[in-house]
Amino acid sequence: MKNLIYFKTFLFLIAMLVSVSSAAAQDAKPPEPPPQNAEQRPSAIPPGNLGTITLKQLGLSDEQMQQIRKLKSPTLRLSIEARKRVREATRLLDEAIYADYADDADIQNKLQQLQQAQAEVAKLRYLNELAVRRILTSEQLVRFREMRQRYEEMKTERMKQMRLDLERRMPRKQMTPSQQRFIPRVKEKPIL
Repeated sequence: MKNLIYFKTFLFLIAMLVSVSSAAAQDAKPPEPPPQNAEQRPSAIPPGNLGTITLKQLGLSDEQMQQIRKLKSPTLRLSIEARKRVREATRLLDEAIYADYADDADIQNKLQQLQQAQAEVAKLRYLNELAVRRILTSEQLVRFREMRQRYEEMKTERMKQMRLDLERRMPRKQMTPSQQRFIPRVKEKPIL
């Protein structure tokens, strides 16, 4: 579960990195140089500016930004198609499960199709992630890991705050089970 969260966060950051790099290439302003020492780096990443700060802090060269943009177009098209297949397979599986007559063989077939579509989406994500990883220098990778860690910490704190706000408004004892489903669950990290 923890690896899935890290994976999703990494994918989100890569997507933001790619989209912001496209927007940055269209701007007339030259990119700002990355901070030189730790004191100049912001301690927290504002939620709305994650992609912009990522570009600034990573200090991508123009060549690196072009390489990432080149990855974007074919990968994006394939990813969109793969996600469409997942949605379609999910819809067909739902229809098979809730049909007037539930045919176990048909349901198993639809489930297998959904699993194959999900595997394709995961494969595309991993391949894109690996391709972007190969573009980053070792120093940029270290910075990226630090930013990802700060992002995860902020996200955890935000979820804790949301949970507290919800519980202040209505104590958990007064909530129905369906209302309790929407309270964000925060897993505490083990102390090493």
